[in-house]
Amino acid sequence: MNSTARLTGLSFVLMLAACSGGGDGGTSARVTDFDGEVLRVSLERPDGGRESFSTLRDSWHSWSWFPIMPDQSGRRWSMLKTDRDGVSVVYALVSWDNDDPTDYMSAGFWMRYDGFGRTHRLPAEAARITPFIDGPEIDPGAPPDLPVSGTAHYVGSAAGVYRYNGAGGAEPVAEEFGATMTVEADFGAGTVAGCIGCVGDIELQREHLYAILGWRRSQGARDLPPTDYEIRFAPTPIGRGGGFDGAAVSVSHPARDVARASGSWTGRLSNRPAAGGAPRLAAGQAGAAF
Repeated sequence: MNSTARLTGLSFVLMLAACSGGGDGGTSARVTDFDGEVLRVSLERPDGGRESFSTLRDSWHSWSWFPIMPDQSGRRWSMLKTDRDGVSVVYALVSWDNDDPTDYMSAGFWMRYDGFGRTHRLPAEAARITPFIDGPEIDPGAPPDLPVSGTAHYVGSAAGVYRYNGAGGAEPVAEEFGATMTVEADFGAGTVAGCIGCVGDIELQREHLYAILGWRRSQGARDLPPTDYEIRFAPTPIGRGGGFDGAAVSVSHPARDVARASGSWTGRLSNRPAAGGAPRLAAGQAGAAF
């Protein structure tokens, strides 16, 4: 980025699911329900009300998905609702235990397009995006029994929306990205720390949202891809309920000076232990701007 010639801004808005091999943090309430066949999503609107979606009523597209966890099946859905004031789209991934489908994890996005009267070629940069991740094993009402010492290392996938605000009044562009996220839990210190881009690279991908929205690839995003950035989330206290919530974020690049950065991450440790006794996964959402 040539900061002497133009003022630019980059941001990542993403969901993450880092899977094993302050305040309490995490979400304060469940937002999904899955009975093995029907997925329901209920999200809070800016006005304090609730916006509800169901694959039984609102399903737009549905196709298979290969989950990370063993002995699980996966599917993805997009749900569409239109009203007088605009369009709402929910995209959700779901993985579930083959022996007990109600033991599941779901993650996705709610994308609200105010003022839109069409449902084709919806631009990402025009959406108000709300990510979510939910499931019984990260239920705030069923906290984990955390170890009092030792560490755990989690490696998994991060995916979301990459926005680039161009110079000179140019329209912002947005693309979908994918990356590997690592999370380190230190139970003796009672903290978790994370990094996106420390393992592998952050890359533009069209794994999820492009398939349902039909985006055209943004020229600006090609000119300034997110590769070689590392986004680090500083050690954050783990709450008594297994949640964490932090706002200490740093961003680095080997060839560019990052003048300033901000962001946050929030998540929860699983209430299901792995063989060694530590939570078997960490999941949540994160964002950074720089």
